[in-house]
Amino acid sequence: MPPKTKYTVEVVLDAALQVVRNEGLAGVSARTVAKELGASTAPVSGAFENMQALNDAILGAIIDQLLNAINDVVDEDPIREGAFAIARFTADHPRFYEALFLHPHAQPPDWASLRTSFSDGLEFMERYHELTTKECDALAWRASVVTHGICIEIWSGRWDKTTDKALWRLVDQLVEPIIESAVG
Repeated sequence: MPPKTKYTVEVVLDAALQVVRNEGLAGVSARTVAKELGASTAPVSGAFENMQALNDAILGAIIDQLLNAINDVVDEDPIREGAFAIARFTADHPRFYEALFLHPHAQPPDWASLRTSFSDGLEFMERYHELTTKECDALAWRASVVTHGICIEIWSGRWDKTTDKALWRLVDQLVEPIIESAVG
């Protein structure tokens, strides 16, 4: 008899993320993850105490991927970087965007890390040096609202121009004026 396959937490989580990519967060169940694994539901229940724990792990993994995407963008302005990165992430992973921002959560994710990625240290940058920390946070919030409007258009399929050039153009046309209105 062949040895039993060991399913680590990471393997089960990867399978759950694949279910999210294919069916959305609403499609995640012990059965759908098990089917993705090609196994019974035992590995799922062995890896996670309950479905809430699995959903929390899924959201944490998606947030980590989004933060990595933000950190990978090179621009001299963190607000512009964040706006572009979230739009790019939405174009590349629409079901992940949906899972984070459009799906109701029994226990919402900690949005502070995402919001912080827009405003951390802005007041020390030349472009924003005249703004207080509170004004930088408010600017980041306004840019975030517009960015999510862009992302909704991308996620819904109403905006299908998702090359890097097209996404940067959206940032220039929709986010940059918000920045300009704050810094004068």
